[in-house]
Amino acid sequence: MPALLVVLVLTLARVLWLGLNEPNLYADEAQYWIWAQTIAGGYYSKPPLIAWTIAGFTALCGETEGCIRLFSPLAHAATALLLAATANRLFDRPTGFWTALLYATLPAVSVSSAIASTDALLLPAWAAGLYALVRLREAPSLAWWAVVGLAVGVGMLAKYTMAGFLLSLALWWLVERGPKPALTGPGPWLALGLALLVLTPNLVWNALHGFATIRHVGENTNLARGASFNLGEAAEFFGAQFGVFGPLTFALLLWILSRRDTWREARTRLLALFVVPLGALILGQSFLSRANANWAAPIYAAGTILVAAWAVARARTLLLRASVALHVAAALAIFAGPPALAAAGVDLPRRFDPWMRQRGYDVLGQAIAREAAPHAGARFLFDQRRDMASLTYYIRPHPFDARMWEPDGVARNTFEQTAPLRPEDRGPFLYVTRREDPTDVVSRFDRAERLARLVVPTHRDAALRYTLWRLDGFRGYRD
Repeated sequence: MPALLVVLVLTLARVLWLGLNEPNLYADEAQYWIWAQTIAGGYYSKPPLIAWTIAGFTALCGETEGCIRLFSPLAHAATALLLAATANRLFDRPTGFWTALLYATLPAVSVSSAIASTDALLLPAWAAGLYALVRLREAPSLAWWAVVGLAVGVGMLAKYTMAGFLLSLALWWLVERGPKPALTGPGPWLALGLALLVLTPNLVWNALHGFATIRHVGENTNLARGASFNLGEAAEFFGAQFGVFGPLTFALLLWILSRRDTWREARTRLLALFVVPLGALILGQSFLSRANANWAAPIYAAGTILVAAWAVARARTLLLRASVALHVAAALAIFAGPPALAAAGVDLPRRFDPWMRQRGYDVLGQAIAREAAPHAGARFLFDQRRDMASLTYYIRPHPFDARMWEPDGVARNTFEQTAPLRPEDRGPFLYVTRREDPTDVVSRFDRAERLARLVVPTHRDAALRYTLWRLDGFRGYRD
């Protein structure tokens, strides 16, 4: 009950913040919202669960930024409670309480709760799978095998990183000498069948679209260009984890994983095997090419339980209290700091604004809509994915029929795949670009008129700068 109460209070605070403070949608969030307008089995760069979820929430509460993001704090609340339940069964109720509190206040969770992200949907599936595995460790059950299968399937619909769960499960089963679920019997087959059944829409969509999402995930690793063996990238990724998981918490997790006792005791060994394999893979990826800080997010599900269990067992909860206090202070600085400073008349420079990439697009969209009003019938044309995503949301009415400049015939993003400018599209177009000299684009039209130069200040030292052109008579990308 204490864990439930703490998680509910934090979640309510986050939901209220979303309703009262709505930074502009980041380009990826706007792109997910665009996907949500057309329900499909998959999309260019991600599996479909985030689009399906946004479609459901916006049908209930509208298309404001807060509503588009509303699922995130709720999903993280579910993850916190699932991890607490897992800790309760593996250890005791105090460990469950500290697990819930620690997870709910992690820096990455605080930030992720304020944005629409695939991680928010992946993590409850991962936590549910971990809980089901702990139940199977206690006693065989077809029901809990079914939960494992459903968790894996739903997790894969959220993000393909869920495959790391299967890796950890396989390694744990191979090295574990104590109680573990038998792989004979109908249970594992039931789990596999349910996982594939849940994932079927995405598998079919990929098969019909040249496995676009799977190819994009492969391209996103940058390994096709050859390994770079960049120690600096690996160090940057590793260092970023102190921010993702919290400085004290991450240092403590590393210490726990380095101890022999962790690997000797069955319960902590289980948790460690759901941290180390995926963490090592992503760290290796960062060394070979690059890796975003959040790619290792699932390891902190089991990692949070490990840290809480170690501290509670040794009466070191002061470390947990200090970590939670530090995390809450960081969250207050991120979420309450900018509005408080603005109210005091302090204009933050861009580099100190945690929402620096989410300012000004609403104003820019209104300005473009005013300029576009006399040009009824002209469709919008963009040359960057992020601009097309953000401005499709912020220009009203939404220009869902916009086109993307795509001269080489190779789709590298969702708009080049679904809405490329084709030779038969003659125009007219309203071309929105941040480039000052887009000669390569405007020269391919019979008529080109520069309508406006739009400058929207976002900070005292930064502004959005775009140019709006009217183009007509597209002659194709080349003569």
